[in-house]
Amino acid sequence: MNINQKIDALEGMKPAELRLAWRNAHGTPAPPAFGISLMVRALASHCQEREFGKLTKAELKQLGALGRKDDHRKEGRISTEAKPGTWLSRTWHGEVHEVVVLETGCEYRGKNYGSLSAAARQITGTKWSGPRFFGLNSLRLGELKVAANG
Repeated sequence: MNINQKIDALEGMKPAELRLAWRNAHGTPAPPAFGISLMVRALASHCQEREFGKLTKAELKQLGALGRKDDHRKEGRISTEAKPGTWLSRTWHGEVHEVVVLETGCEYRGKNYGSLSAAARQITGTKWSGPRFFGLNSLRLGELKVAANG
């Protein structure tokens, strides 16, 4: 079975099958906060790493540099603007919340919001910076996002 077939198989699995696949891949139970789509993505990434190997630190750094909006940002920081199609996830009070960035705003649970901040406000009930709530201001996120997308 080639890598594309393996990933397609993951997308067709039932939750119990995904949890078993997680246990087989990692030797531990799947994190309770992981929703089905996050578990599929993490398992697909694991399959890709096993097939092609992990990216080196130099490759991760180079990809992180590509993600920065301009050269005037501090070393190690990334752009707080997420491109359309970017999927973001945040666990809040034990519940996983997922948004997809659109050309104008984002989609959260089937509804469109004008900004990440509007979605964060819907989730928390209080005023938040959307990029901060979803971790786009994190210094370590550049490394994590590149690794997750690798």
